[in-house]
Amino acid sequence: MFEGEILGKPPKCRHRKYCKLKSCRNAPICKDKKKPKEEKERVEYCETDRCLKTARVIKANMDERIDPCDDFYSFACNGFSKQNPQPEGSNYRDVDFQIKYDVIDKLIKILLRIYSKTSQSKALAEARTNFQICHKRTKSSYGCAKRAMKSKDIWPLARGYVINFGMKNRERKDLERMMSNIRESFMDDLSAIPWLDDSTEKRARKKAKAVKFVLSHNDELFKHDEIPPKMLNADGRLKEDVTFDLPTSVNAIYIVESNTIFLPRAMMSYPFFNTGLPVLDYAAMGSVLAHEFTHSFDSCGRNYDENGYKKDWWSAEAAEQFKRRERWFKEQYGQFFITTKKGEKLYLNSNFTINEDISDNGGVSLAYRAFKKLHPKKEKLYRLDEYTDEQLFFIGYANSFCRSETVEFTEETIENDEHSPSKYRVNVPLSNMKAFARAFKCREGSNMNPRKKIEIW
Repeated sequence: MFEGEILGKPPKCRHRKYCKLKSCRNAPICKDKKKPKEEKERVEYCETDRCLKTARVIKANMDERIDPCDDFYSFACNGFSKQNPQPEGSNYRDVDFQIKYDVIDKLIKILLRIYSKTSQSKALAEARTNFQICHKRTKSSYGCAKRAMKSKDIWPLARGYVINFGMKNRERKDLERMMSNIRESFMDDLSAIPWLDDSTEKRARKKAKAVKFVLSHNDELFKHDEIPPKMLNADGRLKEDVTFDLPTSVNAIYIVESNTIFLPRAMMSYPFFNTGLPVLDYAAMGSVLAHEFTHSFDSCGRNYDENGYKKDWWSAEAAEQFKRRERWFKEQYGQFFITTKKGEKLYLNSNFTINEDISDNGGVSLAYRAFKKLHPKKEKLYRLDEYTDEQLFFIGYANSFCRSETVEFTEETIENDEHSPSKYRVNVPLSNMKAFARAFKCREGSNMNPRKKIEIW
């Protein structure tokens, strides 16, 4: 009943939804004291086997007792370290380990004639003979396959790998679209960089447009039945730089002399790709591609033009602005240290890692912007449904760097590797992103939301 109805008087006001009496129709509209409950937005879950596996793995890797605004790497990866100790004889284990093991397993099956698609060539027959001789002596299929990967035998094996495990059309289309989004995002945002003058911006845009993208394998793999002699050392072993150009390599590269990004077939694997959700594909594989793309504009790459020729195409002012930010990066990374086994402080050396540091920062930022161009179906992962897409992106990015390692290995990384240790490849770039601070609502001045943020691209 509404006010006035019991007394037979016309109501003082009518309720838009509930008053059906004739006496209500001419009354003024009033607000309901109790509003009907708004229907909650329906949440859809991805229930494919891959999504269920991804959710299980990410959740197991995390340590949600840690404040993500204090140490995001530990928040996302502490569980990985506890559950994945280093294999015997190794001082580290990372998320690449399973991919590398899977590649070797497939090569063993090619050597054992389990896969019938493999073309029968003289080189492959020789590789199988060498494998059998090695196996009789060592009884280790894994060790013999690893040995083959470092010799000329890898050539026919790599061909067999591509023939049996080549890209599917959907995978190619997804990766090409991803790369297109990364390129477009970079070019769209160039005009927003305040210190980049018009002439330098124009040349940067020209170079970005010219970056080439090679998927799966180099065409030379199928032009020659046997490995070209130029790819071998005098002792018959494979030259170190050749391995990166093979489909069995678990490492994407940017080749500055040809302005080309090469993504080998082995890298197009879980957990970097085909994770089940686009946001996680962009977080891992997208960041890999964007990292390589940024190499074309790092401290080295920026000195080459769109055709791979060494040429200074920067204005004096833009070059100085770049170098200033380069110094800021070196200062930022240089404040971090680890405690060595001897109890001493060992500081990061960004003078040595600056190209990778710039590409780590530019890569994750660029991949995030590229992801925001998408409008994927809104789906959640079981056990991770409390996280937004933005938060899940950063969790996925960190997961691609999860690693368990000894202190000695971290020391060796700082002293000899051109990359910073995994923890700082996650924490430093994310702490420079305003989008990360917004996603996790990090207090200004916290470890992951410093007041001074540094960016170039």
